[in-house]
Amino acid sequence: MKVGDLVTFDPQSWGTPLEDRPIGIVMNVENTGHAELLVCVKFCDDDIPYSSKIQDFEVVNENW
Repeated sequence: MKVGDLVTFDPQSWGTPLEDRPIGIVMNVENTGHAELLVCVKFCDDDIPYSSKIQDFEVVNENW
């Protein structure tokens, strides 16, 4: 996962089919130093970016 990727929530973290999950763009990938990566995602219907663990998202764009 890298900046500019289109992502949606992972099925285990959101619990709905792919078409019901919002799609966002990765704005930042940050290493917290605790062997964990945080991802900052901007969704089109929200002004505030959302940050969460990288495992909570899946990339939806192919051949990027």
